[in-house]
Amino acid sequence: MPHRAWTRWMAVTGLLGLAALLRWMDLPHIPYGLWYDEAYYGLDALRVLEGHLALFFPENNGREPLFIYLVAGAIAILGPTPYALRLTASMIGLLTVAATFRMAWTLSRRWEIGMLSGILMTFLLWPLNLSRVGFRAGLFPLAAALTLWSFARAARSGRGRDWGIAGLIWGSGFYTYLAARMTILPIATGLILGRWRDPRRFPLRGIALFLTSAALTASPLAIYFFLHPSDFILRGEQTSAFNGQRSPFSVALEQAARVGGMFFIRGDDYPRHNTGSRPVFDPLLALAFLIGGIQAARRAPLTAIWGFLMLLPTFLSTEAPHYLRASGVLPVAALWAATGLWALVGIADRWIRSPWGRAAILGGCLGLSFPWHTVAYFDPTWWAQARVRGAFSLDSWEAAHEIRSFLNTYPHGTVILSERLWAGRAEMRFLLWDQPAVHIRRLEEDPPEPPPPPALVVGWQYEPVPLLRRWLSREALISLRAPEPWPGENSPRYRAMWAEPADRMRSNLQAVFEDGITLKGGIAQRSGRQLTVILDWEAIGKPSRDYSVFVHIYPEAEARQWPPASPPVAQRDGGVMDGAYNTGRWQPGDRIRETRVVILPESLSSAPLRIWVGLYRWEEGTRLRVQGGGEAVSIPVEELTASPPPRFGAR
Repeated sequence: MPHRAWTRWMAVTGLLGLAALLRWMDLPHIPYGLWYDEAYYGLDALRVLEGHLALFFPENNGREPLFIYLVAGAIAILGPTPYALRLTASMIGLLTVAATFRMAWTLSRRWEIGMLSGILMTFLLWPLNLSRVGFRAGLFPLAAALTLWSFARAARSGRGRDWGIAGLIWGSGFYTYLAARMTILPIATGLILGRWRDPRRFPLRGIALFLTSAALTASPLAIYFFLHPSDFILRGEQTSAFNGQRSPFSVALEQAARVGGMFFIRGDDYPRHNTGSRPVFDPLLALAFLIGGIQAARRAPLTAIWGFLMLLPTFLSTEAPHYLRASGVLPVAALWAATGLWALVGIADRWIRSPWGRAAILGGCLGLSFPWHTVAYFDPTWWAQARVRGAFSLDSWEAAHEIRSFLNTYPHGTVILSERLWAGRAEMRFLLWDQPAVHIRRLEEDPPEPPPPPALVVGWQYEPVPLLRRWLSREALISLRAPEPWPGENSPRYRAMWAEPADRMRSNLQAVFEDGITLKGGIAQRSGRQLTVILDWEAIGKPSRDYSVFVHIYPEAEARQWPPASPPVAQRDGGVMDGAYNTGRWQPGDRIRETRVVILPESLSSAPLRIWVGLYRWEEGTRLRVQGGGEAVSIPVEELTASPPPRFGAR
């Protein structure tokens, strides 16, 4: 193989390797959660695996089938998980990088511009995000790149076979996404202009083969829409920006400003589509995009026509700019920016004639742009924001994960899930698919006979813990788990109350406090600076009020007896289960396990500890007495070699 060809193959291999790395890096967790629309694709894929095949899936406003069938294949291998959806999207995104490289090379007739286009598709935030979320819109850039490549290839060769293949590829694109229907406009315009300007390259026989091949490929879907016309127009009617009372002219001006500005000023506002409303390009690439677009209008009119008309789906719809509806323009946008970068290098060539100098300039430009897109996408502070968590229904994902953790621990256990966490949540139906142990209930209703332990009740954010408690056996050992409240919120998005067999309760302390409260058992598990304190309480009577629990931590040598002479080095005080099920709500016979996590100072990460636990009236600080004398109980400390498993609600 010639050295130049070998070098190019190695460069393309490196490009695809980088694209794969960015698409697969931490894919199970970024994005963290599962959005409703993604879950609906998964639900349809599961029905496909059950034998319910379709050319069009009318639920959830109607969806084209190709992505759903691809997801079905992934679920058949990996099971009904968010990872199966997103791995499918990432593989599509990887193919899109390769297809954009090939398309740009063919259209520009320069391998370097093809390579630059592929690099931009690798790290630009827009295609990167599309490759990591389970939306069918991610298929459309792949279909667009392949359509443009095959069309240009056929126009260049004039061979009937190439025209037939191009028609097959174009016709297949109609099975990807709603906006693919708009490709009829640029393809028709390209055929008319091509036939007018160069009849030899656009022979009537070739055009006929192209249209026949496309029509045959798309005909099953076309027949479906002929028989179900409402499915064809429904989504367009729902999202039209021109349905209101405003003047169409003023709406058009506003839409044009929004859509045009998405490349330079402000992009899509949806956290599922974009990071912080960033425009498509950083300032450097925006300049290159402008230069490339001007050149395309003169030298590659097909890409100019395609780029303009593929913006119509977002121009005509609400919520503009919308990166999913505009996704058909992505390969062309990358090509224009790459063309502009190459033009800037050509200008610099007047002063720097070395190939290494050109490479250094390109590397510097791309190096400046890379953090603006990719580093921003993986920034953990972005994914920690409450609105981003909500955009991916993180609460549903965590609740479903809690349920699956319970069922993995107790395969024959019973789960009661609040209807408020189920109704209208496709993500819950997907994540808990084929789980007969999960029962959907309105927790406000009077419960039937509680299921025997092990059992789990999962309640909505504003359903109080006593409401959950009613659905569980009085003889069980109860514990509560909940995620940390989201930033800016005061309560967790859900609560999960576990009911385990009473024989799992520790009994190493048997400390009887005043007012009918017994600390049956307890232990503190230390792993480095993290101390996890587990307390098992029992109500031998009906406590008369709420009490606070104190957990005071001392060096062993300073607190062998109660009360210690010095203040605690670390502590964790507060109501039982962080006040969610405090002592005033206990009933006789209740058994409660609570967990408190304390981060120790560095000085106590390995030193011997003494931990004292007790109860007090929080208003005046008066401690409850322990039967037999004293006001606190010392609990044993266990050293762990690895961190204990994380517990929801630990703070």
